[in-house]
Amino acid sequence: MSRATTAVPAPEGKRRPTGVRRMLVVLGVALMVMAGGIAAVALLGDRAVSETAAKEKNCCWEKGVTPAGLSDRIGIRIPEEATDRKAAVKTNSRYDTGILAFTLPEETANGYLSRMVPEDTKMIANVAPKPDAYKGDAPFTYLGLTEPETITSNLGKTALCPEDTETSEGRYLRNCVDIYAHQFEPGSTRIYVRSSGGAGQ
Repeated sequence: MSRATTAVPAPEGKRRPTGVRRMLVVLGVALMVMAGGIAAVALLGDRAVSETAAKEKNCCWEKGVTPAGLSDRIGIRIPEEATDRKAAVKTNSRYDTGILAFTLPEETANGYLSRMVPEDTKMIANVAPKPDAYKGDAPFTYLGLTEPETITSNLGKTALCPEDTETSEGRYLRNCVDIYAHQFEPGSTRIYVRSSGGAGQ
């Protein structure tokens, strides 16, 4: 004679309806998929920004630019004693920006700057340096040089325009320029020039 068995119900506190369990599983999976999607979008965004920055850095540099040619275009005369001469021009839809750099003995640099900068215009120290990640329209890093905007010691800077510069050197200016003078080692000064008003032909 078989004996009938009676199912013993689970304690009230431990029972969980099957539908609720399924809902929790689906919700957990959905959250994981969403988190993965957000991470993927962020990664793609970072990659796009990086690629854009690299493209911008290498884009639109004029070919065949020489220090002598650029000095004529923007009206900055380079002293004969200058060494380590470098120049480049970056073009865009608004205007071309020229960058020029050369090194002079300290005394020659001081005399050159006194003939360039008006007496009532003093070169000032770089008290508000840009961060190392500075990226200007035409960075000097393209020439393999440190950005003058990031240098804080032994550096003077000023800005000049043709209409307000009548010094013996400044009268040749054809464009507005930012000028930086950096005594990067004892006895040697590097002159940086960025044509802030263009570098037209």
